[in-house]
Amino acid sequence: MDKKIRRWINETDETRRIEKAQTYKIFIRIFKKTQIPSSMAKKGTPSKKIINLQIISYINPESLVSMKCKTALFFFIVFTAGVFLLTSCLPERKIAQVFNQSPHEINLLVLPPENVFKYNHKGEVIEGFDSLNEAGQDSALWATSTFMQNVSDSLLLETYMNRFLGELRALGFNVYLNDAFDAFLTDKPQSYVLDIAQVQLDEYLYPLEDEEPFEDTIYYKRFDLNAIDFSCWFELGKANTTKARKTVLYSSFTAYDSFDGQFYFDIWSNNVVYKYNIDTLQMKDIYGLAAYLGKKHAGYLYDYFMNQYIAINLPPNEILQYYYHYDRYRKTIYPVEDERFDILGTK
Repeated sequence: MDKKIRRWINETDETRRIEKAQTYKIFIRIFKKTQIPSSMAKKGTPSKKIINLQIISYINPESLVSMKCKTALFFFIVFTAGVFLLTSCLPERKIAQVFNQSPHEINLLVLPPENVFKYNHKGEVIEGFDSLNEAGQDSALWATSTFMQNVSDSLLLETYMNRFLGELRALGFNVYLNDAFDAFLTDKPQSYVLDIAQVQLDEYLYPLEDEEPFEDTIYYKRFDLNAIDFSCWFELGKANTTKARKTVLYSSFTAYDSFDGQFYFDIWSNNVVYKYNIDTLQMKDIYGLAAYLGKKHAGYLYDYFMNQYIAINLPPNEILQYYYHYDRYRKTIYPVEDERFDILGTK
């Protein structure tokens, strides 16, 4: 795992994402089963240089013409697909550009969360955990937590909200808080209420297994890394309406210990040994994650409004093909898959 991007990893495990989203304001304890990242599962693949040499050793001169034709066909297919992708999303991009360049004003009343829900799921490391009653398990989990019992709700929320509100204003939102409620009500009609309904931290062990083949033997090494899930639920509704429906938006990010390790053959001992280094998560990393996500979520909210605008203004009988992200630093628009809010529904 690359140390430069080690801690702020967007959660792509759909099972855990949906499972956690459905626990919104329902207090249950679960022991997560997490898939091993494919990039960390196997390290026995030869280097690119060796692979190229192995392939070249099977090439004969008679096949060169055929390979050139296949290469030309491959590039033609890629070019055609690229042209199709560009032309198919061209109307959407034009509408997105209109949204970004127009002097639209979105008034947003933000309701901050009052506290942070914090859970420790490391019951497997507590001796006799299964024999405890529910209250005893809760007490043991809290007392043995590495991070949760030390997280300051006020510091975490202050860090998150400062970045969140600052980025919203930079993106062009007119932001109001509770103390400016009267001014918000008398402002322009394009007004919304954003309730940050729940912020939740989950601490657990992330299983990681590394393997390497040496001759006719495959060697394994297993680790349990510290992991923190930072999850947020938002309720967004139109203001100044009698029966406003609220859209529930959700996002979850995961921070892991940094890990770097590999097998190698020790010629002196004639044994396969494993050398590794783990840079453990610290409290400052959790607060750093809060700052990172405050800014990230503000961008997600802007993207939500932008994509709603695109969908409404598409030509008749056309539907939104892609979900777009606006990069305000580069002033560019491009499709995204995971870098967005999950829309859980309306209520």
